[in-house]
Amino acid sequence: MEQLAATGYAVADDVFPVSLAAQLRAELLALQAAGSLSIAGVGREAAYRRDGNVRRAAIRWLDGGTAAEQALLDFAEALRRAINARLFLGLFDFECNFIAYPIGGFYGRHLDSLEGARNRVVSFVGYLDPDWSEADGGALRLWRDPADQSEPVATVLPHLGRMVLMLSEEIPHEVLPAHRPRHAIAGWWRINRA
Repeated sequence: MEQLAATGYAVADDVFPVSLAAQLRAELLALQAAGSLSIAGVGREAAYRRDGNVRRAAIRWLDGGTAAEQALLDFAEALRRAINARLFLGLFDFECNFIAYPIGGFYGRHLDSLEGARNRVVSFVGYLDPDWSEADGGALRLWRDPADQSEPVATVLPHLGRMVLMLSEEIPHEVLPAHRPRHAIAGWWRINRA
């Protein structure tokens, strides 16, 4: 939590359980093989669109319907409590999806907070692929400020069990093109809208 508080993002290899990441990967691969993923879009409501020039990936929202999904939601709840205790953000709700990038899949630079609403406050990414190398592409690049057009402050390879947290409204990021299929969980904690 200290890195998240200080820089707006945090990368950790020893928090998201590798065994859980492997179980979720197996579920995602089975869903993908069954054709149960949807093409990912960008925006919300009237501004929602599918644009292969901005994002090339497929998703499926998690609902806690399997033991692994419920374990992830329990893990996210423990993280929510820890983040609230350290950063006093009032995080209330968590949503997440499986995300699969095909070879050549990517997501252009963006913020996770959807325009017109303070609905996403802290973003979570959990990586599901073993044996990832720099040659495999698919790195996550992070900047500290939406106006910053210089080099990123961090480039993160998607190693199995690695976790990234970032402030959704403040940290622009992108996923570089993957040179092999890439799998992850992407999620967001929100504040109570009431």
